[in-house]
Amino acid sequence: MAKGSSDNIDKGGLAEEALREYFKGLGSFVVRSVPVKEGTEAVTDIDLWVYTRSSPLSRHLTIVDIKNKRRGKAFERAIWLKGLQAAVGADDAVIATQGARDSAFKFANRLKIKVLSSSVFDAIVKRYSADSYRLTLEELDAQWRKTTLGSSNVATLIENAKLEVSRGIDFGALNLWIDDAVKLVGEARDRERSAPGPITRAFYLCCALVAIAADYLGREHVLSDHDGRKEHFKSGMIFGQPDDETAKKYLHFAESVATDFLDQSGAAAAQIRSGFERAVSEMPVEGLVEFFSRANSGFELFKAAQALEEAAFSKVVSRPADLSIEAKVVIGLISDYGGIRRSEVLGTGGASRTEAAKKQASDSTPQGSLPI
Repeated sequence: MAKGSSDNIDKGGLAEEALREYFKGLGSFVVRSVPVKEGTEAVTDIDLWVYTRSSPLSRHLTIVDIKNKRRGKAFERAIWLKGLQAAVGADDAVIATQGARDSAFKFANRLKIKVLSSSVFDAIVKRYSADSYRLTLEELDAQWRKTTLGSSNVATLIENAKLEVSRGIDFGALNLWIDDAVKLVGEARDRERSAPGPITRAFYLCCALVAIAADYLGREHVLSDHDGRKEHFKSGMIFGQPDDETAKKYLHFAESVATDFLDQSGAAAAQIRSGFERAVSEMPVEGLVEFFSRANSGFELFKAAQALEEAAFSKVVSRPADLSIEAKVVIGLISDYGGIRRSEVLGTGGASRTEAAKKQASDSTPQGSLPI
């Protein structure tokens, strides 16, 4: 952390920042301070949500509970964390605290909870508490709270976006994050044209969540053919779930009601079907679906998510055109989805033709399959 950056952050926050950097250094994607709610009731928050892409076939979700205190109440935290792990569907849970006794390790082990030893905890906090290239969450959140967005502010949008993380990654979350990103890129284009600022940072973070969600949702179809992967994403993004049979049932029900109570000739039912099919065909998801469905898109999406998250918290915020090619692909696709010209976001060159050509050749993909 930079000198002076710890003025508005407590010991717990310092430890969370350090542990976040530690897990990022291991190659994971990390979200700090994820709220957990049930209905309108705030339940708790997850100190760190850690997403690890261990192989093309495997994804691993870990939650980390951090207490930078000598009396960390490890026994109580272990019981509490086990319940939270079940509630959010995490694969693993870790307690990181000072002063954990041997008995606490044994008790946590019975619960299948991992405990970070005090010596390792102290070493991580010491090692990763001097990052002068990155803003803390507290610093960035303060910027977001001062930045209006409609009747609210950017901080509220980001809080709601992170809330979806605790509810589990599904197509509902992916679609919400895409909509948030589209809203933010439009605001950034209009209000931060001269220099990127807090809205651009929030846009990067939402894009990172989009990339992580697409990687996670594609994991079960890594070995499927292209058409199978495409149908999976298309159905999920249009109907909110990867199976369009439910939507077909609703459509059939609407047609039946129209025929039974409105027009027995079937003309009204035909209008309903044609209107539905026209609305589906006009949804601008094709570019996103095509990219998400590519055989090796998961690795590219994960790299994009890491680059975008890094850009969101960097001390000096970069313009979209200066990010990695993977990040620019995601930004370009979301711009297309939102009906925003890429040149207004990525500049006149966007992702250069040379970069795109090299990447396309290396991936041995058909012409036009890489949406740059």
